[in-house]
Amino acid sequence: MIDVRTEELLQRALDRLVAAPGGLGAAAAVRCEGLGSWSGASGWLDLERSTAMPADARFPIYSITKSVIAVCVLRLAELRALALDEPISRWLTGLPFGDDVTLRQLLNHTAGVPNYSALPEQIAALRVSPGEAWTFEQFVERSCRRGLDFSPGEGWCYSNTGYALLKRVVELANATSFAEAVQQHVAGPLGHTATAVVEGRAAFEALAPGFGREFNRNAELEDVRRVYDPGWVAHGLVASTAAEIVEFYQALFGGKLVQRASLAEMTRLLRVPGDHPPAVSPSYGLGLMSDPDGPHGPDFSHGGDGPGYSLHAGCHPDFGGRRVSAAVFCNSDEMNAGALWYGVLAALRPELGETLSLI
Repeated sequence: MIDVRTEELLQRALDRLVAAPGGLGAAAAVRCEGLGSWSGASGWLDLERSTAMPADARFPIYSITKSVIAVCVLRLAELRALALDEPISRWLTGLPFGDDVTLRQLLNHTAGVPNYSALPEQIAALRVSPGEAWTFEQFVERSCRRGLDFSPGEGWCYSNTGYALLKRVVELANATSFAEAVQQHVAGPLGHTATAVVEGRAAFEALAPGFGREFNRNAELEDVRRVYDPGWVAHGLVASTAAEIVEFYQALFGGKLVQRASLAEMTRLLRVPGDHPPAVSPSYGLGLMSDPDGPHGPDFSHGGDGPGYSLHAGCHPDFGGRRVSAAVFCNSDEMNAGALWYGVLAALRPELGETLSLI
């Protein structure tokens, strides 16, 4: 285990960051090669502030699921069940872009497939009927009927629709449900019991409560589990704990989930357009966000913001000479898990031979 002094540094950092205006509760975890692991929590599980946030709370990880999907695709490529540069049309027919879009382009968001989350039609439907998600076919038809946003490979735009297509490819190539594929390629090999696909409203309501105003007529904070259908996350929604997601990223970069060549494919980066602070050089690989010029050296991570929650998790392969992974899961979408993630990592820096103030 990480020594007591380091645990105290991490806990104080988390307490300070959660105590900022708008803070409610957060669970966090750190795993440091050669030093061990830490899990902690700060703040509250509920709006009444009567129940402390537990460190092992299970959260919906939203778009961190994209890293999980990418691992499943890379594992299936290693098994020769699919190929990264084959067209999506090998698996799904009737799409309006024929043989032009490859699995690799979907993974790194260079396919040009429109993002359903940006569709005015989807935004309006979610506002009116948050408890009634579209079907997969509706997501695809309504996103893709007007064609691609740009020619494949000639632009970059984040697309949840692209990952919905990849989820279906994983199911077809693996000849199982997405839940079974995640268990086979991720949770099972790691011995994880908290990591699983959220299937239906009951499974969503069993997770830690998450609070937002998006669906409340009076713009008051409410528990979104009571009104939100997780089926609106068309690329699939995994639930987990901060500790298990930290182990996922640590194992990924430690060579325990995919082969070295596959990891090299995942970490081949494209500089994405625009500014995305606090990232210095925001980039994307295959299911991985990255900042090769970050304050603690190159990092590979993913955010997971959605109704009621804000999450961030990932790995620094060389953090002061050690491989370090961290996760911060917040139970309010008004919190900024990415900022907390950087803050928790900064607290660890003195233990690795450098003195950096908390950000």
